[in-house]
Amino acid sequence: MNFLVRRLQTHSSAFLLFIAAYFTLNLIVRLSLPNSLEMDEAGQILMSQWYALGYDTQPPFFNWVQHLAIDAIGQSLFALSLVKNLFLFLSYVFYYMAAREVLTGRGLAAAAALGLLTIPEIGWLAQRDLTHSNASLFAACLLLYGLFRTLNRPTALSYAITGIAIGLGLLSKYNFSILCLCAFVAVLAMPAYRQRILDWRILITAGIAILITLPHALWLMQNFEVASHDTVNKLETGGQDGALLQIGRGLSELPLTVLSFCALTVVIFASVAGSRFRPSLRMQNDRIRLVEIMFGVLLVFLLFLIFFVGTAELKARWVSPALFMMPLYLCLKLDAHGIDEASFLKRFVPVILLLMVLIPASLVLRIVAAGPMNTHPKLTVPYQAFVSDIVAKPAIDPALVVAEDAFLAGNLRMQLPRTPVDTETYRLYNPPFDWSQDRPILLVWRAGDQTVAQVPAKLENRLRQRIGTVPPLEPQIVALPYIYGSDGDTFRFGYAWVRKP
Repeated sequence: MNFLVRRLQTHSSAFLLFIAAYFTLNLIVRLSLPNSLEMDEAGQILMSQWYALGYDTQPPFFNWVQHLAIDAIGQSLFALSLVKNLFLFLSYVFYYMAAREVLTGRGLAAAAALGLLTIPEIGWLAQRDLTHSNASLFAACLLLYGLFRTLNRPTALSYAITGIAIGLGLLSKYNFSILCLCAFVAVLAMPAYRQRILDWRILITAGIAILITLPHALWLMQNFEVASHDTVNKLETGGQDGALLQIGRGLSELPLTVLSFCALTVVIFASVAGSRFRPSLRMQNDRIRLVEIMFGVLLVFLLFLIFFVGTAELKARWVSPALFMMPLYLCLKLDAHGIDEASFLKRFVPVILLLMVLIPASLVLRIVAAGPMNTHPKLTVPYQAFVSDIVAKPAIDPALVVAEDAFLAGNLRMQLPRTPVDTETYRLYNPPFDWSQDRPILLVWRAGDQTVAQVPAKLENRLRQRIGTVPPLEPQIVALPYIYGSDGDTFRFGYAWVRKP
């Protein structure tokens, strides 16, 4: 332990190797779990069938990177997990580099970056099933590095890094614009930093950001309804209630959302720092004030959503664009207070090591203990068994699979990598297929509580869009045991073969 603490204090490479080992462990853990997919993973596999300037309600940066990885090394769990963990690894690296710009020692910079593990949304959920959010986190950490480097020692390169981060961030998640707004207002509000915005090199930042985002922006203008309907629906949740009740719900959600995102982080840092923590909260300098203004801008933005947009439910995605800086903010306070770095790290690193064990272990436990816990995580649905029984064993080569929704479609595509898979969810994409008497079309849906197999209307409508007149169908239901499920606990698939007359 003392050796690790000393290395983190004296060598940046020690942090890089330490965090690389952790994400390698997470990659291995994912490969040890079933090859059924989580929601975001399924979406990536489905959309890896085609390149586009836009796909759905999320920008396409992660899709492009994932598609390139699949093209390079093949469709597999390894390709999925590699891209996810690479984004997370780079996020921690750039967060560490940003911390090095504003903290006095390597040890506290390492503590700030490792502190990301204490944020449930980043430490745990990002490993379980996040894709676009991981790309956005990477861009946010890169933006922090570019911003702090520009404020400390402005160069054309630092402005360019900031522009790249903004461009990639806006191509990762639309709510990345919240971080851009917070950073811009904070820098503008501080006389010590305001000149950085008035510098002519800000044109480099703007030009690079525009060049990166322009192709998708043009697509967004033409497909705004497709890209925005999900976000609009989430923002307007609770619209059936009266305005005052809606505002009250939003105001009550706000502190709960903030606490759920960063309470664990504050508790851990306070426990480790001990008696030095409370006095450190009174410390101030320009760097601390900059982050505090960014937090304040976020708060004003959220209040605007509540009072003027009618947002009644606030999720972590609305606070994460700025509150991911909480570990760095706390380290800035402790650094300004003059805390002993070695002593802090000796108490902090064991907590981080515990989290590095608990997070992968929990990801495994929730799957392998699904039966005794009477739960049915998405990874326990037997897609591989379904494809084996319905497609592989009869040796049928489907011309096309039409699935009820994107999640089901992505999982089926994972099991049938050479078969085009279609779903009504992505109406902008119609995969080509070669339907013949020897190669039927396979319809698949969740049978749920169906006592008699019946093709869902939207699935039949999608089939009609693809082939015209629908021939007579013979829908069937097959019940297969969950992976790691209890005895007699099954998932029911509905399916039908569509044979060409």
